[in-house]
Amino acid sequence: MRRAVLGAFLLAAALAQGPSGSLELRAEARYLPGLGAFTLEPVYAGSWLASAAWGDAYVEAALYPSWNLATDRLDAGVSKLDIGYGNGRFALGLGVSPEPTATLRLVPPFALVVPAADHPPGLAGAWFEAYPAPARRLRLALRRVSERPVGLVRTDGRLGAVDYQLFALYGPAPAPAALGMGASTRAGSWIVYGEAWRRWRSPEPWSGGVGASRYLAGGLFTVEAAYAQGWRLAAGYGGQLAEAWTLDALARIAWPSGGPGALYAGARLTYLGPEGDVMLGLACAHDPARGTAWLPVLGARVYY
Repeated sequence: MRRAVLGAFLLAAALAQGPSGSLELRAEARYLPGLGAFTLEPVYAGSWLASAAWGDAYVEAALYPSWNLATDRLDAGVSKLDIGYGNGRFALGLGVSPEPTATLRLVPPFALVVPAADHPPGLAGAWFEAYPAPARRLRLALRRVSERPVGLVRTDGRLGAVDYQLFALYGPAPAPAALGMGASTRAGSWIVYGEAWRRWRSPEPWSGGVGASRYLAGGLFTVEAAYAQGWRLAAGYGGQLAEAWTLDALARIAWPSGGPGALYAGARLTYLGPEGDVMLGLACAHDPARGTAWLPVLGARVYY
């Protein structure tokens, strides 16, 4: 794993034209009142963004490595290591890049890869896009998911006031095979959206969800509900409290099929300085099987 991280950084450095990024040190704590146990986990994290272009051809790198010193867990955090070509009629690429399929942001009912907290994870493979009328985009992709190749077809378009996406993907087990669709539209000051999926080789083939978001009290307020082998509800807020202060909050509850529910609620306050940020957060997670855990975090980030 360490070799993967080093190789990713060296590639980004080789491609960089004025690279940018950040370095972060945070202390993540966990307190279990039922057991009287307290643990402290220092975490180093960072980001490295670099790109180079030659006419219509380009190379991009986006890396978000992290290292938990307490558990010795090292994650390369590769979101994009992609070489591609694009013009007004078509585009194509090869390497590692995200392949988003979700319309819902807080509780997506279906995803090719487990979402990360601070970046969209990349998948290895190749992709091709064309922009034929009346569709806005037609995308073909071949990705590596669960150690298996997965082919994906996606089309984006607009029907009246509704933006839509249609998906078809297939890969040999244990990779997924599914049909899906997503849509969004404006309803007054709200953006309402939803998605639905039909999966094969799954104990519960149907999943989906709906959501809505709007600007409220100086920030973006979002509420979502989804079903995917159980119900999930979530509400989130992200906004600027003052010139140099931001607040992010999230509450989420889940009821797995045939099991007890789990609850998560947390907030993070960030001070935006001229050369870096300071973050202070507190969350509470309750799982009937493991009890309640309090999760404070304190961190500092500098940019370069």
